[in-house]
Amino acid sequence: MDVLIIGYGSAGKRHAKILNLFKKVKNIHIKTNQKINSFNKIKFIKNINNLNPDLIVIANETYKHYSICKFLEKKFSDKIILCEKPLFNKFYNFRPKKNKFYVAYNFRFHKCLQYIKKKINLDEVFFIEAETSSYLPLWRKKVDYSKSYSAFPNKGGGVLLDMSHEIDYLKWLFTDFKISKMYKKKISDLNILSEDIALVFGYTKKNTLVKIKLTYFNKLSKRYLIICLRDGSQVYLDLLNSKIILFTKNQKKTFQLEKYSQLKTTKYMYYEILRNNFTNVCSLKEGLNLLKQIENSKRINF
Repeated sequence: MDVLIIGYGSAGKRHAKILNLFKKVKNIHIKTNQKINSFNKIKFIKNINNLNPDLIVIANETYKHYSICKFLEKKFSDKIILCEKPLFNKFYNFRPKKNKFYVAYNFRFHKCLQYIKKKINLDEVFFIEAETSSYLPLWRKKVDYSKSYSAFPNKGGGVLLDMSHEIDYLKWLFTDFKISKMYKKKISDLNILSEDIALVFGYTKKNTLVKIKLTYFNKLSKRYLIICLRDGSQVYLDLLNSKIILFTKNQKKTFQLEKYSQLKTTKYMYYEILRNNFTNVCSLKEGLNLLKQIENSKRINF
C-alpha cells in the first residue's frame, strides 16, 4: 500500500509515525516544504500527479482542507481520503463522486467510549455532560500559540472546531443528538482572536439533555463524560486517565482501562481503515453534518 500525506505539522507527523508501523504500508510520501529524512518528500502539489496512492491523508491547516479536497477529487478516482478534523473551517456543500472521504475523529476509538457503546443501554439516558478543558499555550512544543491556526477563527481556530471531538463522539454514541443552542466567546487573556470558551446545549429525540463545555484557558487539564440513566444508574468517564466509575442502585464499580494517548486512538483507527472496515470511522456525511449544526445553531449571550 502506498500512502500520501499532505502536511507535516504535528498531525502529519503523527499519521506518518503510526502508518510506518504497519507492514501493509510500503511507501509513505509526504507533501511538505520541511526537511525530512525518513520518507519520500514531495515539495510541490503538482508532483503528486506521478503518484498512485491507495490512501491519502490531509493533515495541513484546516482552512486549506476544502481546496485540497476539491483538488484531490478532481485528480484521483477510487481513493480512500482521510481528512484531519475538523473537516473544514466552515460548512461547504462538498459532494464528491469519485473518491471516498472520511474524517479523522480518532477519539471514537478511546477504550472508554468503545466500552460504553457496547455495554451501556444508551436508550435510557436522560442527561449527558461532557467537558474538555486545557491550556492552549502548552499544546504544541516549540510553537508560539498566538501564531498557530488555533488563534485565528478564519483559519479554523477556536474551541468549537479545535475541540470538536466531543461533539463528534456524542453524535456517534447518540445518533439523534442535535445541537440547539450555544455560547462562544473570547473571555481570557490569551493572545488569540478565536473563541476560548464554548458552551453547547442539545438534545436527543428521547428528551435527553446534553451539555458540552470546551475551553482553551484551563491550566489543569480535564476531559470527562457523565451519563445519567433513568433507572438511577450513572456513568462517570475520566477520559484522560481512562477510568470508568459506574454507580448502580446498590453499588459502585470502578474500571481502569488502557491508558489513553492520541497515538493509540489514531493507531486503532488505522487498524480498521487498513482492514477496509469503516464502521466506526467518521464519514464525510457525518463530518459535514457536524459543521452544519454548529453553523445553524442559535447563539446565546449571558
